[in-house]
Amino acid sequence: MTEPYACAPLIREIGRGKDGSRALARGQAGELMGAILDGRVSELELGAVLLALRMKGESVSEVAGFLDAAEARMARVEAPAGRPVVVLPTYNGSRHAPNLVPLLAWTVAQAGLPVLLHGQASDPARAGAGSNAARVPTIDILEQLGIEASSDADAAARALRDRGLAYLPLAVASPGLARVVGLRRILGVRNVAHTLAKLLRPVQGPSLLLSAYTHPEFGAMLAELFALRREAALLMRATEGEAVASTRRPQRIARWLDGVEATAVEGAERAEAGLPALPAREAASTAAWVRAIQQGREPLPAAIAAQRDAILDAAARLGASA
Repeated sequence: MTEPYACAPLIREIGRGKDGSRALARGQAGELMGAILDGRVSELELGAVLLALRMKGESVSEVAGFLDAAEARMARVEAPAGRPVVVLPTYNGSRHAPNLVPLLAWTVAQAGLPVLLHGQASDPARAGAGSNAARVPTIDILEQLGIEASSDADAAARALRDRGLAYLPLAVASPGLARVVGLRRILGVRNVAHTLAKLLRPVQGPSLLLSAYTHPEFGAMLAELFALRREAALLMRATEGEAVASTRRPQRIARWLDGVEATAVEGAERAEAGLPALPAREAASTAAWVRAIQQGREPLPAAIAAQRDAILDAAARLGASA
């Protein structure tokens, strides 16, 4: 470790609990996260910082600063000329229903927009745990469909050009952030790196982020963040933690462009009752069902079609405003 970063002054500010702590300014937060990602913070101080932030709750200014630092250090995939890239973070997988993230990515790519997924096979800190062991990660289904994870940003750029779809592991997109995510194994709880990973846009060029939330207060924080950073994003209630439409319950999808919110999908109509002709949620079964849709033997769920159309519309608006 070179030039150690002293965290004690900041820990005194953020380590006084939910009611007694003070939020860091955006610049302070960026400096702190930069030091963390560069490996300049000792393990003891890092643990203290992560747990203090978790107990306090991250402010919008802190998340913005943390994200500034992460983006400054992440790999960037060159976008195909003339088209914004749809960025689809996928870190949760599915446990109760089929994982439809690969289907969404495919149908958007088929419509002419390049899609960059990024994530990890599973949360290494939860491997073998009952709540995570049964989850089906997106990469498992993609591999069944013949789509391998890209080894670096150049490989991902080639995949975007050649087939319109690429998957970049977090360890490639942001090794430092992947290391902090992995601390869940030691600390036993999630930390702010999990939030940042789902907000990364590892793209060189215009992009549209697909984002989701489980708890309403987190959705409100994301809305403030997109307004502050004037980012292009679609925001929705998550389906098992993923930014993909549910076929079982209606979801409103909000569109954020240049700091302004609008409704992309109302979510007032009832979603489909289920997924016909899908025998199981395992990776092989889901991949076989996706192939059947690709070949026209099964219909595309209406909820996925509506989300695809919202993505295409947002991308068109983004291109028009560029």
